[in-house]
Amino acid sequence: MVPDPPLPADDWVCIRTRYCGICGSDHKQVLLDGNVDNPMTAVISWPQILGHEVVGRIERTGPAVTRVRVGDRVLLNPWISCLPRGIRPPCEPCSQGKNTLCRKFTKGLLAPGIHSGNSRDATGGFATRVPAHESMAVPIPDGISWEQAVPADPFSVAFHSVLKARLRPGSSCAVYGCGNLGLLTVHILKNLFEGIRVVAIALLPHQAETAREFGADLVLEAGPTYALVEQVAAYVGCEVHSFNGKRPWLIEGVDFLFDTVASPETLETGMRFLATQGRLVFSGVSTPARCENTVHYFKELEVIGSNAFSLEQYRGRTAHAFEVILDALAEARMDPFALVTHRFPLDRFEDAFDTVARKGKTGAVKVVLDFT
Repeated sequence: MVPDPPLPADDWVCIRTRYCGICGSDHKQVLLDGNVDNPMTAVISWPQILGHEVVGRIERTGPAVTRVRVGDRVLLNPWISCLPRGIRPPCEPCSQGKNTLCRKFTKGLLAPGIHSGNSRDATGGFATRVPAHESMAVPIPDGISWEQAVPADPFSVAFHSVLKARLRPGSSCAVYGCGNLGLLTVHILKNLFEGIRVVAIALLPHQAETAREFGADLVLEAGPTYALVEQVAAYVGCEVHSFNGKRPWLIEGVDFLFDTVASPETLETGMRFLATQGRLVFSGVSTPARCENTVHYFKELEVIGSNAFSLEQYRGRTAHAFEVILDALAEARMDPFALVTHRFPLDRFEDAFDTVARKGKTGAVKVVLDFT
């Protein structure tokens, strides 16, 4: 047990956790799956209570809070940028609503940290109560259930990456990796955009099945580079180039690629089957290593990193990504709750992480901690 979190300032609130999703970054950190020299360690602090995919109810408010009230159901927008840190005026990205690009993650009234769960002063949702600045608490409309709201954070991550690509009507897209983010990307491409052809590349059978359910036009099994390149070529109807049948690549190919794995293998393979002057958007976080990237310069590919979510431009208006999913849920244009395959009470957190680690056997996609 940990004590109830203090409120760092009068405009902060305390949220009682209802559900908290286990993010891939949480899983990697708990299992020490990554490089110890990761540069992100320069902008976080310890000790940590992880968990940033939070839905819950406002339990306590500071005297200066005006945006929410005790009892409100809310989503946590976990980014602890200038406004939560008490920094006035905000940095330029924050003033534009791009708080994930904040310049002040180590400044202000909080210890270093980019979002809830990786600052010692902004503990996360793997506890019964979560502190949050009032701007971080986004009300959930009455017509939307707790369960529907649970995937809002990973949905917003996937949505942000899709907008980075600047899609065109009739575009062909590949989604590399059909875990949580990849399946949400498929769901978004087929439900929030029109006329987009989607090739999904899945590692596991249950992921492939869900990709089909979400509307992918073609689902391929993750495998050797040559096989994937040849299968993509067959789908788009273009020539395969290779030397003595080895190291194949395409001059034509899919228009856009969303890599939710971002391993050296997936990045290299994706660049091989992406069309000339295509765009590769990657939101995955894998241990860096060398990849053969000659086709990157030759085909003049645009490789774009995509980090979390913020204010977005969509259908002629500016709105936060959370607004987009809440509107889509209210209008029944999509419902990604099917991704939530497992729920565990907090006292079974070890089972929850083990279920994620063995997803090939457990069939896990999104695992959440359930505080009900």
